[in-house]
Amino acid sequence: MEMKLDLSGKLALVTASTKGIGFACARGLASVGANVVINGRKPEPVNAVVEQIGKEFPKVTVTGVPVDLGNKQGVDHMLAAVPEVDILINNLAVISEKPVMEEADETFVRLFELNFMSSLRLSRAYLPAMLKKNWGRIVFSGSISALSGRVSGAYPITKIAQLHLARSLAEYTRGTAVTVNTVMIGATHTPTSDKMVADKAVEKGLTIPETERWFLQQIHPLIDRIADAEEVANLVVYLSTPLASATNGAVMSADGGAQETIL
Repeated sequence: MEMKLDLSGKLALVTASTKGIGFACARGLASVGANVVINGRKPEPVNAVVEQIGKEFPKVTVTGVPVDLGNKQGVDHMLAAVPEVDILINNLAVISEKPVMEEADETFVRLFELNFMSSLRLSRAYLPAMLKKNWGRIVFSGSISALSGRVSGAYPITKIAQLHLARSLAEYTRGTAVTVNTVMIGATHTPTSDKMVADKAVEKGLTIPETERWFLQQIHPLIDRIADAEEVANLVVYLSTPLASATNGAVMSADGGAQETIL
Protein backbone atom coordinates (compact mmCIF):
# COMPACT_ATOMS: atom_id res chain seq x y z
CA MET A 1 0.00 0.00 0.00
CA GLU A 2 1.29 3.44 -0.90
CA MET A 3 1.71 5.63 2.18
CA LYS A 4 0.45 8.96 0.91
CA LEU A 5 -1.09 11.74 2.94
CA ASP A 6 -3.92 13.07 0.81
CA LEU A 7 -6.90 15.16 1.89
CA SER A 8 -7.87 16.47 -1.53
CA GLY A 9 -11.45 17.70 -1.55
CA LYS A 10 -11.84 17.60 2.23
CA LEU A 11 -12.82 20.70 4.19
CA ALA A 12 -11.03 21.33 7.48
CA LEU A 13 -11.82 23.89 10.18
CA VAL A 14 -8.97 24.71 12.57
CA THR A 15 -10.03 26.85 15.50
CA ALA A 16 -7.59 29.51 16.74
CA SER A 17 -5.43 29.08 13.65
CA THR A 18 -3.82 32.47 13.10
CA LYS A 19 -0.61 31.56 14.93
CA GLY A 20 1.23 28.84 16.83
CA ILE A 21 0.05 25.24 16.68
CA GLY A 22 -3.25 26.15 15.06
CA PHE A 23 -1.50 27.91 12.19
CA ALA A 24 0.90 24.99 11.77
CA CYS A 25 -2.06 22.58 11.63
CA ALA A 26 -3.90 24.69 9.06
CA ARG A 27 -0.80 24.99 6.91
CA GLY A 28 -0.09 21.26 7.23
CA LEU A 29 -3.61 20.31 6.21
CA ALA A 30 -3.45 22.63 3.21
CA SER A 31 -0.12 21.09 2.20
CA VAL A 32 -1.80 17.70 1.72
CA GLY A 33 -4.72 19.07 -0.26
CA ALA A 34 -7.37 20.02 2.28
CA ASN A 35 -9.44 23.15 1.87
CA VAL A 36 -9.02 25.06 5.11
CA VAL A 37 -11.09 27.45 7.20
CA ILE A 38 -8.97 29.81 9.29
CA ASN A 39 -10.39 31.11 12.57
CA GLY A 40 -9.40 33.81 15.01
CA ARG A 41 -11.12 36.59 16.90
CA LYS A 42 -9.90 39.51 14.77
CA PRO A 43 -10.32 39.97 11.00
CA GLU A 44 -6.81 41.31 10.33
CA PRO A 45 -4.76 38.26 11.42
CA VAL A 46 -7.35 35.90 9.94
CA ASN A 47 -7.19 37.63 6.56
CA ALA A 48 -3.38 37.70 6.68
CA VAL A 49 -3.17 33.94 7.27
CA VAL A 50 -5.77 33.23 4.58
CA GLU A 51 -3.63 35.18 2.13
CA GLN A 52 -0.37 33.58 3.29
CA ILE A 53 -1.54 29.96 3.10
CA GLY A 54 -3.53 30.62 -0.06
CA LYS A 55 -0.43 31.91 -1.83
CA GLU A 56 1.71 29.03 -0.63
CA PHE A 57 -0.83 26.37 -1.65
CA PRO A 58 -2.81 27.84 -4.57
CA LYS A 59 -4.51 24.55 -5.44
CA VAL A 60 -6.61 24.57 -2.25
CA THR A 61 -9.31 26.96 -1.08
CA VAL A 62 -8.50 28.91 2.07
CA THR A 63 -11.22 30.97 3.73
CA GLY A 64 -11.50 32.76 7.04
CA VAL A 65 -14.17 33.21 9.69
CA PRO A 66 -13.10 35.81 12.26
CA VAL A 67 -15.24 35.15 15.32
CA ASP A 68 -14.82 34.57 19.05
CA LEU A 69 -15.82 30.96 19.66
CA GLY A 70 -15.80 31.42 23.43
CA ASN A 71 -19.56 31.84 23.54
CA LYS A 72 -22.63 30.26 21.94
CA GLN A 73 -23.26 33.26 19.70
CA GLY A 74 -19.80 32.95 18.20
CA VAL A 75 -20.23 29.23 17.57
CA ASP A 76 -23.62 29.87 15.95
CA HIS A 77 -21.94 32.43 13.68
CA MET A 78 -19.32 29.85 12.67
CA LEU A 79 -21.97 27.21 11.96
CA ALA A 80 -23.92 29.65 9.78
CA ALA A 81 -20.77 30.46 7.82
CA VAL A 82 -19.53 26.85 7.63
CA PRO A 83 -22.47 24.42 8.07
CA GLU A 84 -20.45 21.23 7.51
CA VAL A 85 -16.82 20.15 7.64
CA ASP A 86 -14.98 16.91 7.02
CA ILE A 87 -12.28 17.67 9.58
CA LEU A 88 -12.57 19.62 12.83
CA ILE A 89 -9.43 20.54 14.74
CA ASN A 90 -10.45 21.76 18.21
CA ASN A 91 -7.37 23.84 18.90
CA LEU A 92 -8.79 26.89 20.72
CA ALA A 93 -7.44 27.21 24.26
CA VAL A 94 -6.54 29.96 26.70
CA ILE A 95 -4.00 29.32 29.46
CA SER A 96 -4.16 30.42 33.07
CA GLU A 97 -1.20 29.72 35.34
CA LYS A 98 -2.62 30.27 38.82
CA PRO A 99 -3.04 27.19 41.06
CA VAL A 100 -6.54 25.98 41.80
CA MET A 101 -6.74 27.51 45.30
CA GLU A 102 -5.85 30.95 43.94
CA GLU A 103 -7.86 30.99 40.71
CA ALA A 104 -10.99 33.14 40.61
CA ASP A 105 -14.36 31.55 39.92
CA GLU A 106 -14.73 33.82 36.91
CA THR A 107 -11.57 32.42 35.35
CA PHE A 108 -12.84 28.86 35.65
CA VAL A 109 -16.13 29.83 33.99
CA ARG A 110 -14.36 31.77 31.23
CA LEU A 111 -11.86 29.01 30.46
CA PHE A 112 -14.57 26.34 30.41
CA GLU A 113 -16.48 28.46 27.89
CA LEU A 114 -13.39 29.00 25.75
CA ASN A 115 -11.53 25.71 26.03
CA PHE A 116 -14.28 23.17 26.66
CA MET A 117 -17.66 24.50 25.56
CA SER A 118 -16.36 25.74 22.20
CA SER A 119 -15.11 22.24 21.34
CA LEU A 120 -18.27 20.61 22.71
CA ARG A 121 -20.59 22.87 20.71
CA LEU A 122 -18.65 22.54 17.46
CA SER A 123 -18.22 18.77 17.79
CA ARG A 124 -21.90 18.19 18.52
CA ALA A 125 -22.84 20.35 15.54
CA TYR A 126 -20.46 18.82 12.98
CA LEU A 127 -20.43 15.15 14.03
CA PRO A 128 -23.93 14.17 12.75
CA ALA A 129 -23.11 15.11 9.14
CA MET A 130 -19.81 13.23 9.37
CA LEU A 131 -21.68 10.13 10.54
CA LYS A 132 -24.24 10.52 7.76
CA LYS A 133 -21.48 10.75 5.13
CA ASN A 134 -19.58 7.96 6.92
CA TRP A 135 -16.33 9.90 6.94
CA GLY A 136 -14.89 12.53 9.20
CA ARG A 137 -12.18 13.48 11.64
CA ILE A 138 -12.30 15.35 14.94
CA VAL A 139 -8.95 16.04 16.61
CA PHE A 140 -8.54 17.77 19.97
CA SER A 141 -5.42 19.68 20.96
CA GLY A 142 -4.72 18.23 24.40
CA SER A 143 -2.14 19.13 27.00
CA ILE A 144 0.12 17.00 29.15
CA SER A 145 -0.66 19.39 32.00
CA ALA A 146 -4.04 17.62 32.20
CA LEU A 147 -2.26 14.44 33.30
CA SER A 148 0.26 15.99 35.64
CA GLY A 149 0.12 15.36 39.36
CA ARG A 150 1.38 18.86 40.08
CA VAL A 151 -0.70 21.64 41.61
CA SER A 152 -2.53 23.28 38.73
CA GLY A 153 -5.51 25.46 37.92
CA ALA A 154 -8.32 26.08 35.46
CA TYR A 155 -6.48 25.37 32.20
CA PRO A 156 -5.46 21.73 32.80
CA ILE A 157 -8.86 21.02 34.34
CA THR A 158 -10.54 22.10 31.12
CA LYS A 159 -8.11 19.91 29.17
CA ILE A 160 -8.87 16.81 31.23
CA ALA A 161 -12.55 17.49 30.58
CA GLN A 162 -11.76 17.58 26.85
CA LEU A 163 -10.11 14.17 27.10
CA HIS A 164 -13.30 12.64 28.40
CA LEU A 165 -15.36 14.55 25.83
CA ALA A 166 -13.26 13.17 22.98
CA ARG A 167 -13.58 9.63 24.27
CA SER A 168 -17.33 10.01 24.69
CA LEU A 169 -17.71 11.32 21.15
CA ALA A 170 -15.69 8.41 19.81
CA GLU A 171 -18.37 6.06 21.14
CA TYR A 172 -20.83 7.52 18.61
CA THR A 173 -18.51 6.57 15.74
CA ARG A 174 -18.44 2.80 16.31
CA GLY A 175 -18.63 0.92 13.02
CA THR A 176 -18.12 4.05 10.94
CA ALA A 177 -15.25 5.76 9.11
CA VAL A 178 -15.38 8.71 11.49
CA THR A 179 -12.70 9.06 14.17
CA VAL A 180 -12.21 11.25 17.23
CA ASN A 181 -8.74 11.55 18.79
CA THR A 182 -6.67 13.74 21.07
CA VAL A 183 -3.07 14.86 20.57
CA MET A 184 -1.28 15.53 23.85
CA ILE A 185 1.00 18.53 23.54
CA GLY A 186 3.97 19.37 25.74
CA ALA A 187 6.51 22.18 25.68
CA THR A 188 6.16 23.70 22.22
CA HIS A 189 7.39 26.89 20.57
CA THR A 190 4.44 29.23 20.05
CA PRO A 191 4.19 33.02 20.28
CA THR A 192 2.56 32.65 23.72
CA SER A 193 5.08 30.18 25.15
CA ASP A 194 8.05 32.02 23.67
CA LYS A 195 6.86 35.25 25.33
CA MET A 196 6.54 33.42 28.65
CA VAL A 197 10.13 32.20 28.30
CA ALA A 198 11.35 35.67 27.33
CA ASP A 199 9.61 37.24 30.34
CA LYS A 200 11.07 34.59 32.65
CA ALA A 201 14.54 35.18 31.17
CA VAL A 202 14.32 38.86 32.10
CA GLU A 203 13.03 37.99 35.56
CA LYS A 204 15.84 35.49 36.26
CA GLY A 205 18.60 37.34 34.42
CA LEU A 206 19.26 34.42 32.06
CA THR A 207 19.62 34.02 28.31
CA ILE A 208 16.76 32.48 26.34
CA PRO A 209 18.57 29.10 25.93
CA GLU A 210 19.41 29.08 29.65
CA THR A 211 15.78 29.83 30.52
CA GLU A 212 14.51 27.09 28.22
CA ARG A 213 16.83 24.59 29.92
CA TRP A 214 15.67 25.78 33.36
CA PHE A 215 12.04 25.50 32.28
CA LEU A 216 12.47 21.96 31.00
CA GLN A 217 14.32 20.87 34.13
CA GLN A 218 11.60 22.28 36.37
CA ILE A 219 8.51 21.30 34.39
CA HIS A 220 9.47 18.60 31.86
CA PRO A 221 12.61 16.82 33.14
CA LEU A 222 12.14 13.87 30.76
CA ILE A 223 12.77 15.94 27.63
CA ASP A 224 15.71 18.08 26.61
CA ARG A 225 14.26 20.45 24.03
CA ILE A 226 11.11 22.40 23.21
CA ALA A 227 9.25 21.09 20.16
CA ASP A 228 8.33 23.16 17.13
CA ALA A 229 4.65 23.71 16.32
CA GLU A 230 5.11 21.90 13.00
CA GLU A 231 6.12 18.73 14.85
CA VAL A 232 2.80 18.71 16.68
CA ALA A 233 0.94 19.55 13.48
CA ASN A 234 2.48 16.54 11.72
CA LEU A 235 0.62 14.18 14.05
CA VAL A 236 -2.61 16.17 13.77
CA VAL A 237 -2.42 16.02 9.98
CA TYR A 238 -1.76 12.28 9.99
CA LEU A 239 -4.75 11.65 12.27
CA SER A 240 -6.86 13.68 9.85
CA THR A 241 -6.08 11.44 6.87
CA PRO A 242 -7.53 8.09 5.77
CA LEU A 243 -4.24 6.45 6.82
CA ALA A 244 -5.30 6.84 10.47
CA SER A 245 -8.56 4.92 9.97
CA ALA A 246 -7.82 2.43 12.77
CA THR A 247 -6.96 5.09 15.35
CA ASN A 248 -10.08 6.15 17.20
CA GLY A 249 -10.77 7.32 20.74
CA ALA A 250 -7.03 7.48 21.23
CA VAL A 251 -4.79 9.78 23.26
CA MET A 252 -1.71 10.30 21.11
CA SER A 253 1.50 11.94 22.29
CA ALA A 254 3.44 14.76 20.63
CA ASP A 255 5.18 15.79 23.81
CA GLY A 256 8.71 14.49 23.30
CA GLY A 257 8.32 11.85 26.01
CA ALA A 258 7.29 14.16 28.85
CA GLN A 259 3.94 12.53 29.56
CA GLU A 260 3.85 11.03 33.05
CA THR A 261 0.64 9.03 32.88
CA ILE A 262 -2.24 8.26 30.55
CA LEU A 263 -5.90 7.43 30.85
